[in-house]
Amino acid sequence: MRVPLAVFIVLAACLRAAAMLPSAPLPPSQPRPTAPVIIDPGHGGGDLGAVVRGVQEKDIALAVARKVRDRLTAWTPVMLTREDDHYVTLDRRVVDAADWDGALFVSIHLNEVRSRRSAGAVVYSFGAARRGHHFRRRHRKVPWMPAPPRVESRGGDALARTIVAELRHDGVNAKQARCDYYVLKEPTEPSVLIELGYLSNPAEAKRLTDPAYQDRLADSLAKAIRAFAVQRAVRGQAPVAAALADGAPSAAAKSL
Repeated sequence: MRVPLAVFIVLAACLRAAAMLPSAPLPPSQPRPTAPVIIDPGHGGGDLGAVVRGVQEKDIALAVARKVRDRLTAWTPVMLTREDDHYVTLDRRVVDAADWDGALFVSIHLNEVRSRRSAGAVVYSFGAARRGHHFRRRHRKVPWMPAPPRVESRGGDALARTIVAELRHDGVNAKQARCDYYVLKEPTEPSVLIELGYLSNPAEAKRLTDPAYQDRLADSLAKAIRAFAVQRAVRGQAPVAAALADGAPSAAAKSL
């Protein structure tokens, strides 16, 4: 079938008009925190943390912490409470976090229980639940410290929800819980403690030692941390600087 010349003329006119329309605006600038994000790899040095079939908690915690830092440093300052395999006391970790005046505090750990079937990540914010015998066995002397201010405790709850949402969105089994862990009492910023998985579960332990799975966890944590920090900055709850937006909000941002 032959198309009339008039149709071609109309189409050409439409295309020309479309080309003259203004382009879509650039994404608006996103605020970002000027204070550092503080990542706390649990244990270290002579404090091995959980050890199951030769796999040491301290090593995986440090590996994932470094990966999270690498994903965030182009966007905001990041501090690690330990850069290598040495022990840092719990009170030193909290004091350093306060001295650095961080935007938020994320402590990275791994779980171990008697059952070989327990699996999944657990993200703790401060709450009344008591530490179990496994905490006393795995952690050295725990000094007394008062509960955090209510505003920071609520911030920790929100940060935990954000991380759980991002992990689940990325296919990682995760849940939120509360506990009175010492590092969750950090008084100057929202704080969470993440148990990335169970070394006592053979299948999960195998995943946790896989660098590719560690990358997956680090991706989820970095996205959640960024989403949470941006939302706090938008609400005026943290010092901010401008940063260009880089795409659609993550699942974590939508959960806030």
